[in-house]
Amino acid sequence: FVVRVGDATWHAARVYLNTGTRPVLPPIPGLAEVAPLTNESILDLTEAPRHLVIIGGSYIGLEYAQIFRRLGSEVTVLETSPAIAAREDRDVSDRLAAMFADEGIAVRAGVHIARVARLPDDVVQVTLAGDTPPVTGTAILVAAGRAPNTDGLGLETVGVTLDAQGYALVDDRLATTVPGIWALGDINRRGAFTHTAWQDHEIVLANHTGGDRTAAGRVTTYAMYTDPPLGRIGMTVADARAAMAREGRRFLVATHEMARVSRAKEEGETIGAITVLVDAETERFVGITMLGIGADEIVQVIGAQMAAGARYQVLRDALPVHPTVTEFFPTILGRLAPLV
Repeated sequence: FVVRVGDATWHAARVYLNTGTRPVLPPIPGLAEVAPLTNESILDLTEAPRHLVIIGGSYIGLEYAQIFRRLGSEVTVLETSPAIAAREDRDVSDRLAAMFADEGIAVRAGVHIARVARLPDDVVQVTLAGDTPPVTGTAILVAAGRAPNTDGLGLETVGVTLDAQGYALVDDRLATTVPGIWALGDINRRGAFTHTAWQDHEIVLANHTGGDRTAAGRVTTYAMYTDPPLGRIGMTVADARAAMAREGRRFLVATHEMARVSRAKEEGETIGAITVLVDAETERFVGITMLGIGADEIVQVIGAQMAAGARYQVLRDALPVHPTVTEFFPTILGRLAPLV
């Protein structure tokens, strides 16, 4: 292969694509004209805006909402989905909304943005569809999706196949449709996180040195860094119910409120809950969702059990350390019941 960048030229037998993604602006009339902030440009601010309006919930939008509220900004989050964290179970999203409301963050879910305009005195107005009053602020952050940085690379000249959105099609070993070219990280639709990109490199490197690793069966694994954080590995309750309807599978579920966790009480961090899902037939874990203190670390206890293929009784019968949040896993797993 020949790779040209400007006046420089490189020759290589192997090429690895890991070009990441960029924020995209939704097709809202007037949005581009007000020069909205993105997750990148917002870091260039030297002072907090008086009123930050955020278009889009989930990770970027909600994390920045809490940050800037704590920096003193008035914050409004606008989300088109009925729930602010659309990929989570509705009760989790509702908990997040309540948590944000307690901090003085205005959350408007299920809204449609008709247009955006800049008014005098550097005021930005967001007009919503229907009879919903408009929202005005002094800055807008767009957190409503990202696009892969695969355009402009000349991939069409060598035959690398991309999907309609520009993501590279890869096999389980992360090879593209052209032998000798691999696509890693955010551009291969196998996760859009630093940790998935890092594992991609581990897979490819291992296979180049005699290993046999694949990304097949990779479990959804991530955290949202609000305070307290949200951690999830594997299926949600909604995912499990869909599998019940589609495949006739059966699941066990248990939920434990953080307000009933002694360590959380000691730390004064009683917001949230832990929900664990188990396949009723195999008795193996299929998912955990946790909103609460240390969630980003604690969910990985279940993740390790899933990776090992352990039955839930292994963790149920283990001896935990007191006082910790994870000491409640035996209690939670002792209350598993059929999901209906």
